[in-house]
Amino acid sequence: MLHAQPSAARVVAGDLGAWRERRAFARGLAQGKSDALGQAAGALNLATEELEAAHGRASKLAVEMALEIARVLLRREAQAGNYDLEKLVRETLANSGVDRGRCVVHVHPDDAKALESITLRAGTVVEADDAVARGNVQVSTPRGLLVREFEQALDAIGAELRGENA
Repeated sequence: MLHAQPSAARVVAGDLGAWRERRAFARGLAQGKSDALGQAAGALNLATEELEAAHGRASKLAVEMALEIARVLLRREAQAGNYDLEKLVRETLANSGVDRGRCVVHVHPDDAKALESITLRAGTVVEADDAVARGNVQVSTPRGLLVREFEQALDAIGAELRGENA
């Protein structure tokens, strides 16, 4: 405790040098920390960008793989005749917009045979067509042709998943 105000100050050379060294060391340490944080932030940003790019590539690959698996399974099921042909034909006719008007349903020859025992609305003719794959339905109407094909449906689904319909 001082009983009076100091009247002078004296700097000791050794103490000033040590103080300067401590100050320089502290500045160097702070600069090192700042540089290290900057490098770490840059590396983290780069890693984030690379991860986002890899995620995008993986997502695209997953979509393409899923579509190809669906194609293989649908083809196999169509070859085996594992589909509800009557339902496909009736839904396609309902979507054709011809109501009770005259139309021709084009199907694979094997599907045409399966439809022989099915009663369809008046004015509807079933025609065997080698150009139509099993499980696919094409309806010719006075207004045009309505096509319902597995491949076309998968292409539309793929375009939607890829964001091509935006």
